[in-house]
Amino acid sequence: MNPSPFLLAIPASCDFAGSTLMFIALTMVPASVYQMMRGFINVVTPILSIIFLKKKQYLHHWVSIACIVLGVAEVGWVAIAFESSEEEAGSGGSVSFGIILLLIAQFFTGTMFIVEEYFIGDYYLDPMKVVGTEGMWGFCYYLALLPIMQAIHCSGTTGLSKLCNFNYLENSSYAFAQMQDNWTIIWLSLGMMLSIACFNVCGITTTKVASAAQRATIDTSRTLIIWIMSCLLGLEPFNW
Repeated sequence: MNPSPFLLAIPASCDFAGSTLMFIALTMVPASVYQMMRGFINVVTPILSIIFLKKKQYLHHWVSIACIVLGVAEVGWVAIAFESSEEEAGSGGSVSFGIILLLIAQFFTGTMFIVEEYFIGDYYLDPMKVVGTEGMWGFCYYLALLPIMQAIHCSGTTGLSKLCNFNYLENSSYAFAQMQDNWTIIWLSLGMMLSIACFNVCGITTTKVASAAQRATIDTSRTLIIWIMSCLLGLEPFNW
């Protein structure tokens, strides 16, 4: 039995909230810290699976969760401690506030994983159809939110003010003008959309054949790759 498209609005809403918070946080923290802090999803998802899916976690699971908490805490502490250093100066805002946004976002993302696993248990879900339907809901959300964001005045170059475009929180005309003058932005945007679509399809498939907790664990495996690429591209210095 196929679920109603309106049911998929629930995980789409969680994805919408989580993604928005994470993109805002990305303007405040380095890419490697951003990705490492996302490892907190491995704490949120198992706990939510216990509460809502009544799944049992064994001793080795709790030991792993404790290690993740310690690792996330260490990364967050180091990022905050060096917030005022030269390498953090271009992060665009308060690192500590960005970390808080990232942690909140993981609760939304974890909820999305759990809801999708719950639906998979009751309905037949084709991964491509799920991603397409959730993408449709996300498009509708942003389409409804865009006029409001374009009417909000703001200014400044630090913190949340860095999100401003010519004194507005969102400026679509300027965005299209940038794409018209720079094909690199267009190709990068198309590449990102294709990459995210493939990533989400693989994520739904993993949840279907395994579980939301295993999906969250596999999801964090990209942390090392992102950190290495950030260092190789010179986006961040490597400190022992």
